[in-house]
Amino acid sequence: MPLFRYKAVDTKGDVVADTVTGDDRESVAASLKADKFKVLSVKEVKSGSSSIFAKRVSLAEKANFCRFMATMLHAGLSVSEGAEVVKQETQCEKMKIILSDLSYETRRGGSVASVLAKYKDDFDPVILAIIKVGEESGSLDKSFEYLAVQLAGSYEMNQTIKGSLMYPIVIIIAAVGMGIFMLIWVLPRIASSFLKLNLEMPKATMIVMRFGYWIGENTLLFLGIIAVLGTGVFIALMLKPVRQMLLDIGSKIGPIRRVLNQIDVARYARTLSILLKRGVSIVDALDITAETLSQPKMRDFAKQFGEEVTKGTLLSEVLEKEKGIFPSAMVQTIKAGEKTGMLDKVLAEMADFYESEVTRSLKRLTSLLEPVIILAIGIVIGAMVILTVAPIYNVIGGLQMSAQN
Repeated sequence: MPLFRYKAVDTKGDVVADTVTGDDRESVAASLKADKFKVLSVKEVKSGSSSIFAKRVSLAEKANFCRFMATMLHAGLSVSEGAEVVKQETQCEKMKIILSDLSYETRRGGSVASVLAKYKDDFDPVILAIIKVGEESGSLDKSFEYLAVQLAGSYEMNQTIKGSLMYPIVIIIAAVGMGIFMLIWVLPRIASSFLKLNLEMPKATMIVMRFGYWIGENTLLFLGIIAVLGTGVFIALMLKPVRQMLLDIGSKIGPIRRVLNQIDVARYARTLSILLKRGVSIVDALDITAETLSQPKMRDFAKQFGEEVTKGTLLSEVLEKEKGIFPSAMVQTIKAGEKTGMLDKVLAEMADFYESEVTRSLKRLTSLLEPVIILAIGIVIGAMVILTVAPIYNVIGGLQMSAQN
C-alpha cells in the first residue's frame, strides 16, 4: 500500500506532520478529515521498496524497537504513544515511516500485527505470529520483551558469523587490490621496455606483455571495465537467486555444509521454541518455522511437518522417516521433549548447543581457509613473477653471449 506524508492542523490548532498508508491521496485526506484534522497537504512518499538497493530495517533496529515498545507498554503508554516516543529515538528513516503508520493505524483501532504485516520485507512471519498471540492474549508487552531478547541473540549470532568471515574477506580484497595495482602500474612499464627490445619470449610471456602494454595504453578503459565488473558482481550478490545458487554450491563442500547445517538447525530449533513458548499452535509454528531454513532440501522436508502432525504423527516420528536431513541428536532431543511435555524447553537448549557449535565450526573453517587463500595468492603471484622475470633472464643471457663473442 502506498505511503503518504501529510501536514494538517489538529483539534488543538497545532500543525502536525506525519506519514500514513492509504489507497490514494483522496482516501488519506478523507480519513484525516474524519478524525477532525484540517488537511494542509498530502504527498505520496516514493520509498523505492522494490529496488534491490532499498534500505531495510536492520536486526539491531528491530531489537531496539521491541525493547523500547516493551518498556513503553510496561510504563502504561498505549501502542500509538509508544510508537511516537520510539520514532523520536530511531535514526532509520524506514523505521520512522513504519512507526508513523503504526501510531496512526492503532489510534484508529488497527492491530499491531496487521500494520507490521504490510512490511513483510522487514518483519518476518515469526515476529508477526508472536505479536499477534500477544495481542490476542493481552500480553503484548511480554511478547515485545521476549522478541527483544531473541532478536538481540540473533544479532549476536550474525555478528559472530560476519566476524569469522572478515579475515578471509580482507585478505581476498587486499590480494585483488594488489593484483590491480600490479596490472596498472608495474606490468605496463615492464611490457613497454621488453617489447621495444624485440626479444624472443615464450608464448605465454608474450601474451602477458602484450596485455600489459594494452593496459598501459588504455588505463582508463581498463579501470572502467574493472568498475563495471565489480558493480555487476555486487548487484548479482544482492539478488536472492544468485545468493541461493552460491549457497547450493557451498552446501556441497564438506566443511561449509557442516556449518550451514548447524546454522539451520540452530535457527529452526530457536524459532520453533519461541513460537511454542508464546502459545502458537504447533501446526502453525511448524509451517512458519520451515520458512526460516536456508537449504532447499531441509526446507522442503520441513514443510511436510505441519501436515503430518495434523494427522496425529509425532514430530520425532516424522523426522525419523528421512534420516540424514536433520541430525540424529536433534531427533532424539525432540523425542525426549515430546515425552516430557517440555518440547519448547529442550528446543531452546538444543538451539544454545548448536549456536555454540556454529561459533566453533566457523573458527575451524576460517583457520582452514587461511592457508588455502594464502596458497592461491602465492600461486597467482608466482605465475606473474615467472612470466615477467623470464624475459629478464633472456636479456641477461643475450648480453652474456654478446660479451663472449
